[in-house]
Parts: sequence; structure tokens; C-alpha cells
Amino acid sequence: MRVAILESIIMPAGHEVEFDRILVNEMKRQGHEPMFFVPKGFPFKVDYGAPVHELSGGPVVTYADANWYQKLWRSLQREKRRVKWFTHACELAKSGICDAIIIPTATYRYVRSLLRSELKNSPVPVHIVFHGMRPDEKENFVKQARRVEQYGNIHLHIISLRDDISDVGLQNVDVIVPPVFAPVYYDVDYVTRKPGLIRIGFFGQFRKEKQLEPFLQAFTKAQFSVPVELVVQGSTPTPEDTAVFQELIAKYQRIHNITFRHENLIGKDWEEALLSVDAIAMPYAAERYRYNWGAMLFTAIGFYKPVLASQELNPEVFEQFKIGVRIQSLEESDIISAMTELVELLSARKDETRLELEKANELYSHEKLIKAIL
Repeated sequence: MRVAILESIIMPAGHEVEFDRILVNEMKRQGHEPMFFVPKGFPFKVDYGAPVHELSGGPVVTYADANWYQKLWRSLQREKRRVKWFTHACELAKSGICDAIIIPTATYRYVRSLLRSELKNSPVPVHIVFHGMRPDEKENFVKQARRVEQYGNIHLHIISLRDDISDVGLQNVDVIVPPVFAPVYYDVDYVTRKPGLIRIGFFGQFRKEKQLEPFLQAFTKAQFSVPVELVVQGSTPTPEDTAVFQELIAKYQRIHNITFRHENLIGKDWEEALLSVDAIAMPYAAERYRYNWGAMLFTAIGFYKPVLASQELNPEVFEQFKIGVRIQSLEESDIISAMTELVELLSARKDETRLELEKANELYSHEKLIKAIL
């Protein structure tokens, strides 16, 4: 099957980039022929090795460095251009260039745009993927899903560990489990770290809500039975996040066993950084992590790394698999206790955790993702 990925999100790095890679590589493995539909001049961050077809309607609009007024204006531009991109994608589908279209990262606004475009009458199936749904988003999602239900070729997929949608009786929506993010350039057992030293890593986009400082403060006070190092990498999406991260670096960079990397990591650099640690920490206490699947959690699983995670982060995973330690609260004593337990796990129960990670990788496989969408 010839499948077009309609991508319009620009990210300096991150899991949108890697999610597209999953789609391309796994579709190729299953015998499909992936291609991209993107706005003209779209700046790819990696070469996916797939044909690219440009869409008319104007370049991608970003919110980078925009104030509230500019964001409002740019959101209107985004909506207008998205309608044009969708209409051009429909024209390409009518020309026979593809057998299906996937929109890989969407919100309910995408469905609204689709309804204003010709793509609602697509001659090929259009699969729109939503990466979770919070309770405050459900009403808007259901409203748009009902409006598009009459169009038989439009299919909505929610990537989630929860089923919070079956009660509304929508026939065009299904819930699918998340995929792991696995290394592409290296084997999962590639090792670059020093023996005898346990390294815990904090990775990904840094936002204030990720509760990093209580974690850093607890780490400086924890007493471990073996040498432990903390690696903190962060890319910062907004000037406000950048300022907070720089303050943390200035405050803690003199601690001998904490290393900071304030940079975007893509491809081999990203994989090397992840594979250089023994475990990955995710002290995210924001309530939204109960509803949106944690991309870093599924990266840790795909890289076979035990985790240190908050209670809010996808509890369904931890109910099924013993893949690490959960932090009971952001109280300093609870964080220190969880850190100490993680170090003990890495020292004494590593083989047991590896078996659990293997089971999780099987459930959250790339193969199941593509089959669930297509």
C-alpha cells in the first residue's frame, strides 16, 4: 500500500520527529510504500528515505518567539493554511498517487480544518492520529468527531492507555496503544559508560511542569552505596523555559556528579546519550501525564532502560510491568527513597527488570501500531 504521511509540525527535535521515523521504517518493513505530503519548503530534521510531495497553501506557521497577540494571529494563519494543505492533499489522492493518508499528530482543530477542506471527501482512507485526550479536551473532540462521522473514509485514532471515549458511541474512533521509541543507529546494548558507575538520565524537552528542581535537590542529599551520576539534558521550547533551565544549571552545575546538556539532540547524538545511562528519570507530576502517553517513558522502554517515574505518569504501564520505581510524591524524602530503591534495582534486580522490559516492548511494538492504524 502507498501511504502518504501528511506532516505540518516543525520541531527542533523531539518525539514528533521520531514518531514519523517509526511510521516510515515500520511501513517499509511491512511492505508498504511510505511518502510525505508537506507544505512547500518544509524543513525536515532527518532524512527519512521516503519520497516527498509539496503542498501549496503557504509555509508552516510556528509560535516560536511570538507574544500572545502574535500567537492569536498565527493561529488564524495556521487554520487557513491547513485547509489549503488538506485540499491539495485531496487533489494528490484523487490523482492516484497514494492509497491512504496518515496525519500523524493532530488535535480536534485538525478535524475542524478537514471539514472546511476537500479532504473530507477523500477517495482514499484518511487516518488522523491523536496522541492522547485529556478530560478538558473530550467535549471539543467529540463535537468534531460527530461532525466528521458521516464521511466514511475519515478514521480517528487516539493513542492512549485509557479508554475514555467508548461511552459516547462514536463509530469512527478507535483507541490504540502507544509504540515504543527504539534506537535506529545502535543496538540497545551499546555501552559507552564506565563500569562501576551508575548513571541516571533526565532527557527531552524541558518545561517548568517537569518538576526538575525538587529532583535535583533530592539527588544532592541522597546517600548511595555505589557511585551515581545524574545527566540532565534539555531542549527548551520557549524563552520562559530557557530562563528556568539556565537558572537550574547555574545553581547546580558545580555539583561534581551532575552533568548538564542544554541542547537539542537528534539521531545518533540522541541515541548515544540515552544509551550512555543505566536508567531514565521522569519526575513529571503534572496531572495531564495521566492522560497523554509519556513519550520519554516509551523511549525508556524501547531503549530497555529502567525508569524512575512519578505517580501521574501513565500508571497503567506500571500496573502491568515492573520496569522501575515510582516516586510516591515530590516530598524530598520520597524522592530520595525512590532514588535509593532504583540504585538497588540496578544493582540486584537487573535481569528481572530486563525481562519485564522485553514484555513491554512486545505489547507496544511498531508492528502493532501500523496494523492498528491501517
